[in-house]
Amino acid sequence: MNLVVKEISIYIHIPFCTKKCNYCDFYSVQYKSDLVEKYVACLKKEIEFTTSENKLRVKTIYFGGGTPSLLSFQHLYKIISKIRTSFEISKNLEITLEANPINVTKSSAKNWKICGINRISLGAQSFHNSELKILGRLHSKREINSAIETIKKFCTENISLDLIYGIPFQTIKKWKFSLENAIKLAPKHISSYCLSLEKGTYLFDKRAEYSFPTENEQSEMYYEMKKILEKNGFIQYEISNFSQKIFEAKHNLNYWKCGEYFGFGPSAHSFFEMKRWNNFSNLKKYFNSFKDAKLPIEKSKKISQREFISDKIVLGLRLNNGISIAELKEKYDFDTEKEYENTLNKFFQTGYLTKQNDNLKLTPKALFVSNSILSEFV
Repeated sequence: MNLVVKEISIYIHIPFCTKKCNYCDFYSVQYKSDLVEKYVACLKKEIEFTTSENKLRVKTIYFGGGTPSLLSFQHLYKIISKIRTSFEISKNLEITLEANPINVTKSSAKNWKICGINRISLGAQSFHNSELKILGRLHSKREINSAIETIKKFCTENISLDLIYGIPFQTIKKWKFSLENAIKLAPKHISSYCLSLEKGTYLFDKRAEYSFPTENEQSEMYYEMKKILEKNGFIQYEISNFSQKIFEAKHNLNYWKCGEYFGFGPSAHSFFEMKRWNNFSNLKKYFNSFKDAKLPIEKSKKISQREFISDKIVLGLRLNNGISIAELKEKYDFDTEKEYENTLNKFFQTGYLTKQNDNLKLTPKALFVSNSILSEFV
């Protein structure tokens, strides 16, 4: 009997940072070489323990964090080799590494290429040194430029730049300056998110000391970004993501299309065979799991087809192509227009939703306020 080959994505959480950024609420700890050594050993065990009756082919690997670019060549090579020996590998495998500009050197870029990393997501965030300081970043504008040049020369042309808007004291003029400087570096992809104040972060605790752009100013920044990037050849394919043709982030597209994925490392999330689970967001608990030869799972839940469809609609509407009503009907016998009749009518009337042929899509004016719209499909 031939087993069906299923395609999956893999996320690897690297929980180490030199310094916690002022806005970041992702799980991370201070970088220590002995902790990294122990972590990589446990990570390899977690990959080994994750089995399935199906043959699985990995189509994307994403190293997020934390600061994955802190890992040495040996550690990255061990992790990627373990994945290669544990799963089938797609011929067009995309391997993304999130990198901090200060970790990019000629040597590190060469090593990333040897490991098979073919996409770098560079955490630029801003091209104003004053804004970088507010965000708690350790690099400068000059180091972003140098990092891009080095990555292109010694690793890959496939670079994504991360940018943030809504930073304290930021003006539309300053934001346009960052966008223009990003475009000059000719990345293949730009991701840009509005700064959100998360509990437990430095900026949240100190928010009274800063002047933040108003919601109207943030909206203006968003639509200015959309206009400038599209004018310069970037295609918006998701609410916050723009790329040159064929350079969309395959890994993230798998999330937005409700594909299956395994997350390895503390705080990582997984979705496979209609089951969602997440790992402990604690390195000590993560380590202790392997003493008993157990996976470091904190919570798991089998979801219903109805929950899955809801996720598929909410995530699918983030994409510029939207969702196919006919596909949901054909695959899942789900009548979107009947199930969400009142919600759809409301947003059609307000001009936030449109139906083009068979596809349900957000209109341009809905993009900045999309969270409140999508929440009604949960």
